[in-house]
Amino acid sequence: MLVYHSRRAEGKIKQAVLEVKMKIRIATIAILLLTMVHSTAYSAEERYFDSADAELRYFIEGKGTPVVLLHGFSGSPEGLWIKPGTFGALVAAGYQVIALDQRGHGKSTKFYDPDRYGIEMMQDVRRLLDHLEIDRAHLIGYSMGGKIANTFRVAYPDRLLTLTLGGYGWPWRSADESLEEAEQRLQSDFVLPGNDLRALAAVRVGMNELIPDEESLRSNSTPAFSLVGTEDKAVSRPDLEKLRATMANLESKDMPGTHAGPDGAPYKPQFAAELIRFLTGHPAP
Repeated sequence: MLVYHSRRAEGKIKQAVLEVKMKIRIATIAILLLTMVHSTAYSAEERYFDSADAELRYFIEGKGTPVVLLHGFSGSPEGLWIKPGTFGALVAAGYQVIALDQRGHGKSTKFYDPDRYGIEMMQDVRRLLDHLEIDRAHLIGYSMGGKIANTFRVAYPDRLLTLTLGGYGWPWRSADESLEEAEQRLQSDFVLPGNDLRALAAVRVGMNELIPDEESLRSNSTPAFSLVGTEDKAVSRPDLEKLRATMANLESKDMPGTHAGPDGAPYKPQFAAELIRFLTGHPAP
């Protein structure tokens, strides 16, 4: 009986030690992130590649298991991933990090035809992996990037180690509108320098074809993670709850923050810490 209690106590001690180590690691990452957010010294290597009909910009740094980052609508790799510190934190955690500047945005090729977006944006991810000779990667998409990432999961599940959906609910379909209506709607919205209203309107219209069906969610076998800010007004709460209730193999987490900007969840140290915690739990085989 004494041996039984001793072994049980030993097991509890080991578990406690593991939990403490994990908390220390997350705290260390949080400190690193706070340093990066207030520093302009960090920079990543900027490159370009040809993706069918487009020349796309991307950033790449680090060695190790690859992690691909997809920004949201009208966003940029710098604004969503590099400046908030997530890119650097992932590199520091031992990953090779690739952030794509998606077609229609930033310094990548822009089109005014909605048919050049949608599925083509999902295929851009595959072409990027092929270009870098990457067989499998962790894929992290935020907002519109989550929509693209979730569609990529359906088409190419064998190319993924994990899938993270930030600031995203399902089915998340924009109102049906013409290209002209979409452009008029965007006139009153904040658009980052380097973006083009006509191109963004085409992106908005073209994105409606990227909606995975319910069966693909229920049959999902890719380890997935849903991470959303508690004050995120851009994500319909019913859509978020529907995603979380429907998608198999999905871990969910709410954290402080809005959808975007300085108060957005991606700007909080907890955001990168949660990503690294999830990725660490699903190492490459």
